[in-house]
Amino acid sequence: MTAEMRTGPGARHADFRGIDPAALNQLVRQVKDADNAIKSWLNGHRPPPGVSSAGYRQADQVAQWAADQLGMLTRRYNYAITHPDQGGGVDTPPAPPSPGTGTPDPGKPRNGSTPAPPAPPPLRPHHKKTVPRGAGDLGGFPDRQAALKAAKTDALAVAGALQDRRPIPGSVWKHLKANADDPDYTEKLYERLGPAGVAGLVEAANGDKAKLKAIQEALGMASHHLAMDVKWLRALLAEADRTGTRPLVVQLLTGADVTQKTRDAMAKLGLHPRPQSA
Repeated sequence: MTAEMRTGPGARHADFRGIDPAALNQLVRQVKDADNAIKSWLNGHRPPPGVSSAGYRQADQVAQWAADQLGMLTRRYNYAITHPDQGGGVDTPPAPPSPGTGTPDPGKPRNGSTPAPPAPPPLRPHHKKTVPRGAGDLGGFPDRQAALKAAKTDALAVAGALQDRRPIPGSVWKHLKANADDPDYTEKLYERLGPAGVAGLVEAANGDKAKLKAIQEALGMASHHLAMDVKWLRALLAEADRTGTRPLVVQLLTGADVTQKTRDAMAKLGLHPRPQSA
């Protein structure tokens, strides 16, 4: 494996980083299936009394390892599909020509023979498009579980502040600004807040442009995994009516880089998202 990594596509370019989302998704499913199969076997084959449990413990360790990898792999996949390369993908760097296979110089005979005609350009092999995000930097959290845990903590802090009519802690705003483009953090934060909590968050921003920008960016990112359907959006608008922030909420929604599915839901409510800049 190590030798393959050193001699594979990445070895052709020192700065090459890329993920094939479809292939990674398949790997995640395979790891999940393996983890479930191992756990199912372990649950149905407890070692009987008096029999060594060494093999059982080893299998359990393998299951734990698979579960640990899932958090990291899922996070890489989520980053890959929510941060597409603006250039349409990153081509796997082409392999360098083998020694002696370069294009001959037509004006330079070889071994006194007739000058060779120029070689035709090599056929370009099909390259899968990869994306750079997820291959290296994973944001502020090492895996999906860590991001979800942080989001749950911040959601509880927001809910408590709104209920007690206290200012939202500065640490929450700091986290939101830093992780507004994090697919796992934003998904769980807005899932736990719900439409009412999101409307309360908008009101609590008190017109602060930096805070509102973070809320808007997080809305777009969360829409990739959170079901912002007609029901969810209608509840958000109803709460915004109650707090007197509907115009601002509509502005944030229509300006957010949400998924097409969310845009379709918005259109059913008479909201027309502004075109996103390329």
